[in-house]
Amino acid sequence: MSRPGVEILSRAEPLPRTAPTDTGPWFVAGDAGTAPSVPTLVRSLTDYVNKFGPRTGGTILYDAAETYFREGGTLLWVVTPTMTALTLDAPVDDLEAQTRSELDAKATDLGLDPASYATKADVIDGIRAAEAAAPRAASTPAALVTALDLFTADYGPGQVSVPGVTTPTDQSGILAHAANHNRVALLDAADGDATALAAQGATLRADTNARYGALFAPSAIIPGVAGGTSRTVGYSAVQAGIIARNDATLNPNQAAAGEWGQAVYAQDLFERYTDDEYETLNEAGVNMSRLIYAGVRTYGYRSLVDPAGASGQWRDFGWCRLNMAIVAQAEVIGQRYVFSQIDGRWRTISAFGGDLRAMLVPFYEADALFGATPEEAFQVIVDERVNTPTTIANGELHAVMQVRMSPMAEWVVIEIVKVSTLQALAA
Repeated sequence: MSRPGVEILSRAEPLPRTAPTDTGPWFVAGDAGTAPSVPTLVRSLTDYVNKFGPRTGGTILYDAAETYFREGGTLLWVVTPTMTALTLDAPVDDLEAQTRSELDAKATDLGLDPASYATKADVIDGIRAAEAAAPRAASTPAALVTALDLFTADYGPGQVSVPGVTTPTDQSGILAHAANHNRVALLDAADGDATALAAQGATLRADTNARYGALFAPSAIIPGVAGGTSRTVGYSAVQAGIIARNDATLNPNQAAAGEWGQAVYAQDLFERYTDDEYETLNEAGVNMSRLIYAGVRTYGYRSLVDPAGASGQWRDFGWCRLNMAIVAQAEVIGQRYVFSQIDGRWRTISAFGGDLRAMLVPFYEADALFGATPEEAFQVIVDERVNTPTTIANGELHAVMQVRMSPMAEWVVIEIVKVSTLQALAA
């Protein structure tokens, strides 16, 4: 083959896979009418209905999924407590292994007539259809939070929520999941007055994993199923959609608030508050949505940490999401060096450091890292300070990344100075 030209190579094995690093997906747990047996990716509302059934099977999850997609989300991962039972506890009957007599007895218990089925396979189909159609009691918040464990770290970064769960005790489990799986939690506050919202924020602020989540309020009002009606949905669904929409063109450090937090599907909000209450709630770590220019807009973007506490450096929720993105991409790079040779000429170590620096450059170019030059914005250390003769002898490859994350402008001050027509303007 001469150059220039095209050469086609046949491979005996597929290209190696790497962990997903997209920060836009939303991971949710909830009840649905039907469900696959494993965590399932949904790409549209139609896809959701095909895999999890119509709205009647679980209104909270359905409404949250619809809102996410209509606000701009594209990747929704779903689990149900049913999956937890199927996958973890495995209590499901192996119908094929049962005798016809055992199946007939089970059919009778379900109110079916065994005599109407000609074959064993027909009985099994009837039983499964009856079980799928049977109404199920709503799962407890604890069961919904536990179901999140099916989203292992291999599914990658993103936002995680349990729509409908608004108590700090259960939300603590969502924060723990986020901390253990390199994700961030979008939590819904229970609708109420400003005092109740601030109390919920204060409780969550004391959580060990507060830096991995953000609390949003109040609930959003979206169009109803029937014309002229409306529904209420937790604001986490709106926020997840906005974040996914932004991540398609912006960086994860950009606050999904203000002009970057404009809702396109939510029509109104469940509650209104005074300006003083909005300010107090923001300081309490409750990110409020507001009506700005007659549209619903996220108007707060803080994590749950106490700004004056030991974890105050994680105040901006954008910093938490940026860290999530850096961790995910660094993990992919690190995996490429597992089992690599650590040579005495430092070629492997130098290449490792170079790959990490190259990974951080796009964040700097997107202004997510703060500095007049890349050297002021981040530093990757792989020299003898971290890769010592002892660590090398132990088969360890080390790197330390220092990053300066750009803060968000939470308060904008404009001064207007009236100058007399008899005076010249100051230079």
